[in-house]
Amino acid sequence: MKTNLKVLTLNCWGVPVPVACKDHHERMVAIGEKISKSSYDIVFFQEVWKKGDYEILKKQIGSTMPNSHYFYSGSIGSGLCLFSKYPILETIYHRFDPNGYVHKIQHGDWFGGKGLGLAKISVDGFTVNSYITHIHAEYNRDNDEYRAHRIAQSFTTSQFIKLTNGSADLSLLCGDLNLEPVDLGYKMICNNAGMKDSWLEKKSSITEDKGGNTCDCPSNSYVDDKHKDRYPDGKRIDYILYKSGNNCDAVIEECNVTLGRIPGKLFNYSDHEAVEATISLESTKTGPTTTPQNDSLVAMLQECLTILDDGLQMTIRNRRFFILFSIICLILAYFIAIIHIPFPLDYFVTFIRLVLGLMMGFGIVQSTIMITSEVHGLKASRDDVKNLLRSLQK
Repeated sequence: MKTNLKVLTLNCWGVPVPVACKDHHERMVAIGEKISKSSYDIVFFQEVWKKGDYEILKKQIGSTMPNSHYFYSGSIGSGLCLFSKYPILETIYHRFDPNGYVHKIQHGDWFGGKGLGLAKISVDGFTVNSYITHIHAEYNRDNDEYRAHRIAQSFTTSQFIKLTNGSADLSLLCGDLNLEPVDLGYKMICNNAGMKDSWLEKKSSITEDKGGNTCDCPSNSYVDDKHKDRYPDGKRIDYILYKSGNNCDAVIEECNVTLGRIPGKLFNYSDHEAVEATISLESTKTGPTTTPQNDSLVAMLQECLTILDDGLQMTIRNRRFFILFSIICLILAYFIAIIHIPFPLDYFVTFIRLVLGLMMGFGIVQSTIMITSEVHGLKASRDDVKNLLRSLQK
């Protein structure tokens, strides 16, 4: 038995903030129109934060790809959804913990409840485990305050795939990993989960000159000069990773970077480029399987432990900061309360007391609830890494 499967992944840049996300509605309509006229079998979308955008895509794509699923999570949704020509048999979503900071509103990752979605799809007799994710963004490569969070999410992704893909003929991981090929997180996913990179394994490509780069590409209409200077060729953070099952041989016939400028418009479909791949599947009695290289994996896990331990040390410093912050607010509120302020300035004092009370409450919530949750997430990932490391060393 043999069949071809054509898949695409795209970060749609659907941030529900008009000022921060240009040409939002026009782009979503254009994406839906483009996909509806395509020959894709499975399409993976990230950053579809607004349910209205999902409905736009569903309405346009539904006639050619009638099966779809949106992974709900967090306060604004995970932003992850997929569309398929083939039946979706089962779905599940695993939410990442830790996942950023609630007070970093300008980043917003925490509110999306980021995680890893799985849709099991039946493709002409083959079972395809379709994983989709959007790992926490890297906002400063030189000083990544989320490094421990991103390593925890990468390791969790690799473990989840490894422990759930046993019966699959093909496993796909598609999405914006926010990881470059040189990063530890990317290497961990490929090694521990046994995944291969479609761009590296492809037989052919019509966009070889792009180097597989999908973000901050100079040809993209939404890239500013600052990123063009830092990444003159862009960077590769969007992937189609795959793994053949025991009774299936998967070959990447072609892989391309696609969906650049919208025809007739002066802007792109998204601030990211899309990645597409054509995969041939053939049944075999002893299909190829990828097993992790223990020596290199052990070294990666040990580096993961170092990063997670550093992250835990950072939580201690952050907790001390918020405790001190709350104490200072309390002291200021006390002094304002005992100092006599003449009318009509006493109205301002009431307002200041209210603000100080809210700030103190924020500090208490951060130091007790939010940071404790972060600590538990980092410790859980650290223990999982230790368990795997112990197993490999035996």
